Amino acid sequence: MRPCDCKDARDLEKLQEQGIGFNESLIRVAPNIVVLTSGSCSMKISQKMFNRFAVWYLEDQPDKGE
Repeated sequence: MRPCDCKDARDLEKLQEQGIGFNESLIRVAPNIVVLTSGSCSMKISQKMFNRFAVWYLEDQPDKGE
């Protein structure tokens, strides 16, 4: 099961890891949301919106001059 497939707490229990962190930066999954934390700042975003951002970020784009 992928973190993006979790729709409720029961699904979250099936995950081996519910989040990952490096130093003061953390990303974790909760039912229907993704929580991004950096230091003392935390932001909740819907899984659907997070997926849209991730797809854009990972998508190959042509150079501006092409």
